[in-house]
Amino acid sequence: MAEVSIRDVTKSYGTTKVMHGVSFDVADGEFVALVGPSGCGKSTLLRMIAGLEEISSGTISIAGRVVNDVEPKQRDIAMVFQNYALYPHMSVRDNMGFSLHLRGASKAEIAAAVSKAAEILGLTPYLDRTPKQLSGGQRQRVAMGRAIVRQPAVFLFDEPLSNLDAALRVQMRAEIRALHERLGSTSIFVTHDQVEAMTMADRIAVMRAGRLEQAGPPLELYDQPANSFVAGFIGSPAMNLLDAMGEGSQVRLASGQVLPIQSHGTGAVLYGIRPEHLELSSPDAPGAIAGQVGIVESTGTAMFVAMQAGCLTLHAVFTDRPNIKRGDQIGLMPKPGLVHLFDAKTGLRLSRRPG
Repeated sequence: MAEVSIRDVTKSYGTTKVMHGVSFDVADGEFVALVGPSGCGKSTLLRMIAGLEEISSGTISIAGRVVNDVEPKQRDIAMVFQNYALYPHMSVRDNMGFSLHLRGASKAEIAAAVSKAAEILGLTPYLDRTPKQLSGGQRQRVAMGRAIVRQPAVFLFDEPLSNLDAALRVQMRAEIRALHERLGSTSIFVTHDQVEAMTMADRIAVMRAGRLEQAGPPLELYDQPANSFVAGFIGSPAMNLLDAMGEGSQVRLASGQVLPIQSHGTGAVLYGIRPEHLELSSPDAPGAIAGQVGIVESTGTAMFVAMQAGCLTLHAVFTDRPNIKRGDQIGLMPKPGLVHLFDAKTGLRLSRRPG
């Protein structure tokens, strides 16, 4: 079993505390993504799991063993870095087998392990090349191959796709997920890209300023964000979060618009609606938010619209290519049952979507 357990972990640099009692578990064979904005602590936490950073308090366990004081090489983990960290003077074969060489494995054992990993990753034709003779995607495969040959209990990925172009990122995230399923390994994947997290992970842990905001399956975080931060971070484009006053079964937006809600909220709230949950309507339709189109962007598969409604800006996504242009007066109708309410002061969720 290769479960990872993190309990009340803190990290301080001198008098500055950067990690504030983080706790969560990664089950054996699970793929968990750590996400959050730059500086939230996700890479620091990964490095603490790896043993590359000391923890200030709390415990980290791997396969039931507390590893706080265990050297990185004795934790039975393998880490794949953003910058590949390959030896430029070594061949692909030697890069992949180097860790086994350090362990004192025989030439036959190293050759067999490297051959198997190269076959899995499609690297067999490149084993005698050096890193400079490879593309970025091939170098990342070599870095993953070096991790595979060690047969670790846990794989740790620190933003491994950041240096790749957009098309290759899409390809590589599919390959990493397929590799995870083939090996049945426990994997923790750090990324600032929530789309990567949504498409790859069994569960996502969202971090902010050294704290865990919410952890759960991707669609749970999308459909039931625990607070306004998670609501704004998970989803692309981000959820619209509008200042409003709750008045029982309706809310009054800062623009003066009154909208019905299925749940009850009173006082200052944030009214959340995802861009894809807004329907195009006439400006004077009952329950619609009226405004002027400011930006129209089309990707071919979707149209992105930003509408100004008094002091508010709403973003909408349409897949049916409506005939609208900058300057048009339109209405945006929130879909019933898909509205989210958050406390304006704490950011905590006030309502839950039905179902």
